[in-house]
Amino acid sequence: MAIDSSWGSTHLQRSEIFREMFKEAQLEPTMAQQWINWIGDIPGDSIRTELKVNSIGELEVDTWEESKALPERRIDTGQFTFNIDEFKGVKTAFTDHFFETSFQSNQVLAQTPTKMKRAHDVYMETKFLETIRDGQTSNDANLINAAKHRMVASGDGTSAPADSLTLSDFSYANYALNQAQAPVPGRIAIVDPITAHNLNVKSNIVDISNNPMWEGLVTEGHLDGTGLRFVRNIYGFDVYVSQFLPTLTADEAGLVTYNDTAPTAADISGFRANYFMNVGGDAAPVIGAMGRAPKFASWREDSIETEYHQLTQSFGFGLYRPENAITIVSDTTAIA
Repeated sequence: MAIDSSWGSTHLQRSEIFREMFKEAQLEPTMAQQWINWIGDIPGDSIRTELKVNSIGELEVDTWEESKALPERRIDTGQFTFNIDEFKGVKTAFTDHFFETSFQSNQVLAQTPTKMKRAHDVYMETKFLETIRDGQTSNDANLINAAKHRMVASGDGTSAPADSLTLSDFSYANYALNQAQAPVPGRIAIVDPITAHNLNVKSNIVDISNNPMWEGLVTEGHLDGTGLRFVRNIYGFDVYVSQFLPTLTADEAGLVTYNDTAPTAADISGFRANYFMNVGGDAAPVIGAMGRAPKFASWREDSIETEYHQLTQSFGFGLYRPENAITIVSDTTAIA
């Protein structure tokens, strides 16, 4: 990008370049932002206050009989509430002395807008993934239509590493979403790197001589700035691997596997939460609202010969459709 000398000071030139670099960095949406049901038209006075989202229930069919009136039914309505409660920012400072003495000053400056946005993206990704874990009832199966939505991975230590995700877990998650009447299109699974490895080395997946449908296995994957990599489709789930999945903060002694088997570990605190969900449009389990879209600002304090660059944003998440989200926790040390 050319620098117009009429802009004035070096700081002003650098500020304009940073803004342009940040704008370019925003062109590629993060994975988390694609999986959130963002709502708009947030009233200006709603910041740090409760947001309400209206919901409309379903109707049921009754049996009619001759000369008898059908019973009256009304569509249930309700409100889902959540808050814009994340107000985050990052500020960097550069002194004239740094520019004059550091041989890496140009490299640092070139990376500053990207690093600032990356920090915000990682934080938002982490909060999005924590919303599902924290939105469910801990130490409970979270049954919906008699199907578990929170459980321990079914690896038995023989056919699969103890307390690790298995193909049976994928099949049950598919069943549980069907029971919850979740849409079939748009189903994804987000798993930790150990799970991705354990699935990759399973002989009935790797050996495509007996499984010709696996010929399309992704060998290099698609990696974007969120750290999520597409792996493959298993039982209808597009599978991604993430470094940012949350862990259980305490032991949940009441959790069992999908077939009611107790986990091998006596204490499952620290187990990683793997997610199975539907992210198609309004079916997405997590709803979000942006109070302030990422905003870049830059200024200079001549008295201390220092320039500042700052990025701020505010947002809030809530588990809007718990029926469309399943958590299966697994041992991060269980490796095949």
